[in-house]
Amino acid sequence: MITIKKIKTLKPRVRVRKLGEILHLATYSTLDKDYVDSAYRALLEEELLSNEDRRLIESFYKKGGKEDLDDIYYRTLTILGESPADWDIRDDSGKISWDERTIFDHYLYLDHLRSPYNVGSIFRSSEAFGVKKIFLSPGSASPLHERAKRTSRGTIDAIEWETAELDNIDMPIFALETGGEDITSFSFPKRGLCIIGSEEEGVSREALERAESSLGRVSIKQFGVKGSINVASAVAILLHYWSKEENKNE
Repeated sequence: MITIKKIKTLKPRVRVRKLGEILHLATYSTLDKDYVDSAYRALLEEELLSNEDRRLIESFYKKGGKEDLDDIYYRTLTILGESPADWDIRDDSGKISWDERTIFDHYLYLDHLRSPYNVGSIFRSSEAFGVKKIFLSPGSASPLHERAKRTSRGTIDAIEWETAELDNIDMPIFALETGGEDITSFSFPKRGLCIIGSEEEGVSREALERAESSLGRVSIKQFGVKGSINVASAVAILLHYWSKEENKNE
């Protein structure tokens, strides 16, 4: 565990983040009370805190419950202008540590996806489920689009990507599309590429033919009357099942 003395040598924003993380850690693990008290006192000394911040943090700490310690942690994220929804692993400089990712030999090909929102969302799910690289067909929305970057929550920096023609990619291929084998019984490859079709048209005819000549297609069984789900949601489901296969092989 990093010492409070060491934390005090770090930059102000990193100090506030680390001290908040200690109080969060105390909600689910056994930490020495003196250590937690020291982190609390050090946090109150930080110049980034306003008087209102200190008042609230003091009030939370006096209550002493797990939720109260978490309230302090969330307050530090607010002070730093960061999202409390993110549980990112960061290094001592405060940067997200992408080196902590588990990466599988899994690849995606985005076949004419037009929505920057969907592209960004797919990058976020891909980071969570160990995708190694994402290929985008010419005409797909760029991951560098502002909306894609915002939705990806920084994960475009974690995953290698490039724009490419499908014909130039040589590996086992399958498609996420209707009319295929149920996802619960599909034989996912240890190394392979999954084609993701556009929001309106699905997988293009040429891409589907390429998949059918390789590993085929996989489908997600649905029970509603709408007949489809958002492409980014479908990809998240697919990647969850694919990553589960890796766990079976461990």
